[in-house]
Amino acid sequence: MTLSNCDEIIELIPAFVLGALDGDEAARVATHVAECPHCRAEAESFRDIVGLLPYAAGSIDPPPHVKRQLLARIAAASESPVTHSAHQPQRTTIRASFPGRWFVPALALMLALIVGLGSATFEARGRAEQLAVELAANRQMLRSMEAQIVEVRQNAQKVEAQLITTQRELNETRTQLVASQRELQELQASGGEDEQRVAFIAAPQTVSQLLGTTERAPEEASARMFMQPGHNRLVLLIYGLRSAEPGKVYRLWLAKGSQLIAIGAVTVGSDGVAEFVVDAPEPMDAYDQVMITLDEIDTAAQPSEEVIFEANL
Repeated sequence: MTLSNCDEIIELIPAFVLGALDGDEAARVATHVAECPHCRAEAESFRDIVGLLPYAAGSIDPPPHVKRQLLARIAAASESPVTHSAHQPQRTTIRASFPGRWFVPALALMLALIVGLGSATFEARGRAEQLAVELAANRQMLRSMEAQIVEVRQNAQKVEAQLITTQRELNETRTQLVASQRELQELQASGGEDEQRVAFIAAPQTVSQLLGTTERAPEEASARMFMQPGHNRLVLLIYGLRSAEPGKVYRLWLAKGSQLIAIGAVTVGSDGVAEFVVDAPEPMDAYDQVMITLDEIDTAAQPSEEVIFEANL
């Protein structure tokens, strides 16, 4: 094959690959391509380019460097003259059936556009795949964060419930502490009174006197009074006496001549014991009689006739 034949065939290869030649031209180009490695490589190159056509994206603009390459190829195709050998026979029949000299530049333009669009498509697909991977990772991260938020909320609810329980227990403990303090104060007061009573009874100047019982007192009942000369303090201990009936009360009376003075009510426990400590208006030396009566609760001006214990001082 001569160089001029290769140049002419190369001009026809794009149309040959696209199937745009008539039967005779196609057969001639096919025969030449089968014998010429250079033209066969060119044809294979155009076939590879055409194979990318299905991947072209019509709405994607080619990158700037593809546009520059395309314009350069168009300019080169427009400026390159076609040379003919002096001995090369005329191809009137072939030229008559070919669309024209403008076809080759237009075909080159189209193939270059296909290449550019294919390249842009691959770039767009690569970017889309990258974005899909990033989106999947972000979704996974979002699900993980949502799970952590749910866990934190559950822990917060548990902590809140524990806090409520602890606060309730703290309030109960405070209530118990207040009650314990009150009980301790009462015990301390009672202990102080007991100590004072014991010290008063054990004092050398203390005088004790057993009160006599009447027929209204139980057989096992007894009462003893402790006092000191010149002192107002009076301590009364009673044993074996039944608790007062409802509406009634045991009351201690001191007599000074014909005057009777109600000193106070005596409370008898369920065990029959009563401990009564009181300070009389005057020293005990001023009184000449003591008695304990069972009176109505609302009467304190005069003692009733139900005298339980009595004694002369």
